[in-house]
Parts: sequence; C-alpha cells; structure tokens
Amino acid sequence: MGEFDEDGFLRITDRIKDLIITSGGKNIAPLHIETLVGKDFFIDQIVTIGERKQFISALVVPSFDALETWAQKKNIPYASREELIRHPEVIRFYRKRIDFHSKKLAQYESIKKFTLLAEPFTIEGEEITPTLKLKRKTINGKYKHLIDAMY
Repeated sequence: MGEFDEDGFLRITDRIKDLIITSGGKNIAPLHIETLVGKDFFIDQIVTIGERKQFISALVVPSFDALETWAQKKNIPYASREELIRHPEVIRFYRKRIDFHSKKLAQYESIKKFTLLAEPFTIEGEEITPTLKLKRKTINGKYKHLIDAMY
C-alpha cells in the first residue's frame, strides 16, 4: 500500500495484509496510526486493533522510565507498574497524548479506546518477530480479553 507525494514519488505506507477493515467497511492502515501515535516520548510500543470492529482501539505499552519520572513529579503513589497504569490520572494523561498525536488522522482512524499494558511485547512472548514486527494474530489472541473489554 502506498501513496504518491507532491513530486510524484511513491511512498510505501503499509502492507496490504496488515490492513484493518472495520465493521463499517473502512480500510485502515494500522502502521500509519502506530507510527504517528507511537512516536510519543511516553509510548514504548503500540498496536492498533479494529478488524471487524466498530472503531479503532489500541494496546499501549508505556515508556516506563518516562512514565515513572512523570508520576513521581505528579506525586502519584504506586506500588507496581500494574497499579500505575490503572491510575485515573495516568489514563487521562495517555488519552491526551494519544489524541494530540491523532490530529492528522481521519475520524474513523483515530483511537477511540486504549488499554495500557504493564509488560512489553517480546520475541520470547511471540508477540513480535526477531525483526521487531508485530505479530497481530498472536497479539489478538493473547490479549483477547483486554480487547473484548474495550468493545
């Protein structure tokens, strides 16, 4: 999948096999969303979900070094990463960051709901390949309960 720029050059934007087709029939390139939102300093990893769903959602792995520093400055108490990512102020903070980076996206491409994860996607967990590409099918199966909870 690609697009031509103003000089007539083709820019590859995603792989067709990775396209998300929503229940409304919209074809969405997840890599485009993940690149825009995933560049955030406070986000380590992100995967977008939405195949045959009403809207796009995401699983987000925070950059814990940055998040923990931010939480300390905000005097947010926590005993574990799990507790930190469930704190309402942390969730609001990530909502704002995701919305900020989604401004260039079409309404149907924007992330409506997200879930923060306490552990990163790993090769050992079989969520990513040795070349660090997301294994979407594996992630969808492994995190089905969290994904279902967003819908």
